[in-house]
Amino acid sequence: MHLTHNYTLYIIVNVLLIGFLLYKKVHARIVQIFLILAWNILLIALTIGSGQLLFVFGFLYLLLIVNVYQSHVINTLLAIITAVEIAFLVIYMQSNINITYPVESFIFLTSFLCIIGLLQTVYVKKLWSHEEKRNMEKQLELSSTEAYLKLFFDHAEDAMAVFDLNNKIIEVNAAFEKMYGWTKEECIGQSIQLVAPENVEAAHNRFLKLLQGERFRLLETKDMRKDGSIFDAQISLAPIYNSYGDMLAVSVIARDISYLKENEKLALQSEKLKLAGEIAAGVAHEIRNPMTVVSGFIQMMNEDQQSPYQAYTGIIQSEIERIDLIISEFLVLSKPLAEQKSTLDLSEILQDIATFFELQLEQRQIQLIQHFNRNSLFIYANNNQIKQVFINIVKNAIEAIEKDGTITLICQNDERFAYIKISDTGEGIPQHLIDYVFEPFYTTKATGTGLGMMISNKIIREHGGVILIESEEHIGTTITIKIPLQN
Repeated sequence: MHLTHNYTLYIIVNVLLIGFLLYKKVHARIVQIFLILAWNILLIALTIGSGQLLFVFGFLYLLLIVNVYQSHVINTLLAIITAVEIAFLVIYMQSNINITYPVESFIFLTSFLCIIGLLQTVYVKKLWSHEEKRNMEKQLELSSTEAYLKLFFDHAEDAMAVFDLNNKIIEVNAAFEKMYGWTKEECIGQSIQLVAPENVEAAHNRFLKLLQGERFRLLETKDMRKDGSIFDAQISLAPIYNSYGDMLAVSVIARDISYLKENEKLALQSEKLKLAGEIAAGVAHEIRNPMTVVSGFIQMMNEDQQSPYQAYTGIIQSEIERIDLIISEFLVLSKPLAEQKSTLDLSEILQDIATFFELQLEQRQIQLIQHFNRNSLFIYANNNQIKQVFINIVKNAIEAIEKDGTITLICQNDERFAYIKISDTGEGIPQHLIDYVFEPFYTTKATGTGLGMMISNKIIREHGGVILIESEEHIGTTITIKIPLQN
């Protein structure tokens, strides 16, 4: 009983020493040698103390276990030491206990196990080396693939984002930050609104369908930036699965297609202009010829003061003149605008326009506020056409104000363009009708032809500029004309 207690104490002490060596991060080779020595000492003590050679098999077991170290040196030294120890124990047991043991059998078994252990060490080490090499190659391949995917994600031109199953952002790329205005730090772990308010419900329904495994490809919608601005977007959405087929997240790829929508709009407008021009070229002159004859006879009838129909002929004459005006404007669409351009002082043109409408503004009690530099600001344009544009727009502003209103004329410029803003405090244009302002024959006025703004837009575009409209109902309208300056 006392002997068993000593062995138990010996084992506990060795375990504590091994723990201490590991805690101190002692070199692994020292720990290995310490374990082998402790095991050998324990086996020798057990064999001598018990008087039985049964524990000798512990040495053979140790030979097999030590193969895990994959060291030829340790295996060879341990094999020699084990052979010596077994021989010593056999001789000692025979001389002290006077019992004959088959020494040859122990030596043969020990030698056999040593050889097997060495061969196993060689094989295991080779196998481990092969596995380590293959694992290393797989890790390098995986790391390379991940690196390529990371580079693709970070440098893609399209905005990319990954959402978890709770609709919170996991990752975004640089294009996403640029397109939507949100930084990565603001997005990660948050559920932010990226769609226009009117599309929130539709976006929620799409997300529910994504969770059910559906995909959406090249879907056109309206998204919203951080500052609240709305833009046309084309998005593709798809669920992300792991190797077991479980859904982990949802990917979103978005592209700003505002310029495509604008190009489609311009192409459609060009087609309408072309169609209107073809119609004008085909029928305008044919209409004007008989109208000239009718107008001549109506003028003769209108000169007869005794005619009971003079009131009617006067109305007919005014309507004929209105038809002639429509035909004149219509003919502008049937041919390119004349290239009679010259260097013009924009400030002088604006001042002439203000002078031209001075009496009309005074009669309607409308105040004209001017904010532009009196210094020369040169453009290369057709004088009559540019004046026609400003006359059309100012005339529309005056007619939009019933009485006691204000028209503001502002001219600004940068290095390349001049920006002329004409604002009025009239009734304004409903938001859903602004897109139709440049349509042929569209007008909000009872006596308008619906061609003035269309022709004005055509003139400005052929001069390399654009016309922008902002309006709010019952508040007023602001029209901005952007036209290039002369170099």
